[in-house]
Amino acid sequence: MTMAMGRPARSPSSPLLETTSMDGSEDSMSASIMRSGMGRTLRPKTEPLWRSHDAKAQKNGQRGTIYWVGKAIMGEDGSATGQRKKGASYHGEWGDNKKAGYGVQVYPSGEKYEGQWSNGLRNGEGTFWAPVGKAKKLRKVYVGSWENDKRHGRGTCFFKNGEFFQGLWDQGKMHGQGTLRYANGDMYVGDWHQGMRSGKGTLNKANGDCYEGYWLNDKREGSGSFFYASSGKVFVGEWANDLPKAGVYTQASPNPDQAGGVIRTRELPCLRLALPTEVLEGALSAVRNARKGFRARTMPLQRLFSDDEVDALAGAFEQVTREDGSIGLHEVQALCSQLGSEMNIDRVTALLKGAGFLADEADEHDVSIGFEDFLRLIAVLLEEEAKLDHATTEDDDAGSDYLDSYMEDQ
Repeated sequence: MTMAMGRPARSPSSPLLETTSMDGSEDSMSASIMRSGMGRTLRPKTEPLWRSHDAKAQKNGQRGTIYWVGKAIMGEDGSATGQRKKGASYHGEWGDNKKAGYGVQVYPSGEKYEGQWSNGLRNGEGTFWAPVGKAKKLRKVYVGSWENDKRHGRGTCFFKNGEFFQGLWDQGKMHGQGTLRYANGDMYVGDWHQGMRSGKGTLNKANGDCYEGYWLNDKREGSGSFFYASSGKVFVGEWANDLPKAGVYTQASPNPDQAGGVIRTRELPCLRLALPTEVLEGALSAVRNARKGFRARTMPLQRLFSDDEVDALAGAFEQVTREDGSIGLHEVQALCSQLGSEMNIDRVTALLKGAGFLADEADEHDVSIGFEDFLRLIAVLLEEEAKLDHATTEDDDAGSDYLDSYMEDQ
């Protein structure tokens, strides 16, 4: 065998033989063998076994029941007792390794949910049960809509004490229009805000009494009427902190269908109140002014403005806002001017103090109003403007009546 010039000859017994072509180039097979450095051909790369097993374990679509083992029960010395707490189970549909679609979940506590899921959370329509008693019999707790594992939308909740609520929910709390029947037989129908009676609603009591009017933070607040079944009398007026403050108290017409008979009280001597209308309006105004700050700070914004009004006020607020997202005394004055109410600094300061947004001893440099407080402040301003317009109209009417009377006399 003829070897290429300048290359040492290999022994015929060497396992790595190189053959040379006529032009001196090495054979391609020998070149690959030499580059391998091992004297054997490379095998094609295969996928690890764990990866294929993991792909098979990914949960999508309808699957059989999957169980989760409960935690181990530890003894007082910290060693395992060999016992475990009750585990959980799920039977239903999956999507991208998360609960999605329709399924049934049993929790370690014994609670059970059956309904719709999305992204591993309760979303859509579903029913929730809870175990009660030693027998752990399931009691239906909630039937309705869910969003991200919380009651949201329309649904009915059955409380442990026998009460039940039917209406709207928002992130796990009663919010919007709804009806709550109490364990003692009372029933409330009306507005709710963050789990409390707020807005307009009617409370029908089991003894026949009835209140119809406004609520705030679960208490009667604002104008409302109360019918007393035992006496057949009605109070119509202003309420504050769940108590009647000023109004008219009259005897209602006898009603044979009411809960109890009308109690006849002794007749009082004929007395008349001088200027009864003025006295009543003054008393009502005093109560409203005394509660103005509290109502302005706590009343739900949905009762004060519509969504379109909030958007319009937000645009005006952003034009004068400071770097920290608030506005000062002069910005409040400018915004009130844009809304058509020309106010000097003293009146703006008095408005802020009256609404409870500025302490009596504070000065104008301490004013820092956020957007929500600005909305509440505007609501107080609009109420004051409405009162001034009403008073002006009454004065004009009185002047017109006097002029008409004078002309008739002439």
